[in-house]
Amino acid sequence: MQAVAREAGLSVLTFHSISTEAGPTSIDAATFRMQMDVLAESGFASMSCQEFLDWRHGRAKSAAKRVLITFDDGFADFATEAFPVLRERNFSCLVFVPTGKIGQREDWRGAHAPPRPLMSWSTLSDLARAGVEFGGHGVVHADLTRLSPEQRRQEIERCAQDLAEHTGRPPRSFAAPYGRVNRAVLADLARTYEAAFGTRFDRARATCNLFDVPRIEMHYFRKPRHWRAFVRGDRSYFLARRALRAVKTTASSAARAILD
Repeated sequence: MQAVAREAGLSVLTFHSISTEAGPTSIDAATFRMQMDVLAESGFASMSCQEFLDWRHGRAKSAAKRVLITFDDGFADFATEAFPVLRERNFSCLVFVPTGKIGQREDWRGAHAPPRPLMSWSTLSDLARAGVEFGGHGVVHADLTRLSPEQRRQEIERCAQDLAEHTGRPPRSFAAPYGRVNRAVLADLARTYEAAFGTRFDRARATCNLFDVPRIEMHYFRKPRHWRAFVRGDRSYFLARRALRAVKTTASSAARAILD
């Protein structure tokens, strides 16, 4: 029974900005509230990083009716729009932040125009004291696969140092910007963190790479009927989206290879 429950997988949900801005990294507040309401009404509970690690290492019997909620980039609207909704439902979360950009506005490749503000260190510290768990997202939100070994380790290790200094707790997890990793990146992540999360669109399995854990981008589940069906166990829309995402990822990788 335990093996079956672990093989069933776990949904690791990805959010970025909770705002009305256009684009795939924004979800409006009403939609976010709907998504959290569906989870709560369906009897789901959130999972902490420690609980995720326990499940991944076989120390937990089941991830049934559990989700791991994650946010990338540390946008200021997390504090004003997302956190109150999560707190009302007693949901925990992981927030991955680029520590060298805290208190500024997004300015990395693919950033929204106009750029959205990020949380300040004082806000981040207050949230950490309120129970929010923070993880690394690099220092300057760089593609780690395009850096020299020294630059890459600086992005990974200094990020952890910054978070430990401002939250009082060393971060246990990391999310590579753009989901871009290779063997060298994975090896460096394993030296500093206990887990890392990627962008491959899938449910996490107990056998997944602990330093490239797949996640589910919640921008795809803005329509209540799609989200309710998924939470009930209907995977048809999810599987269609996963197949389309895989095609796009393959095409994007091929284009990068040509440019490189």
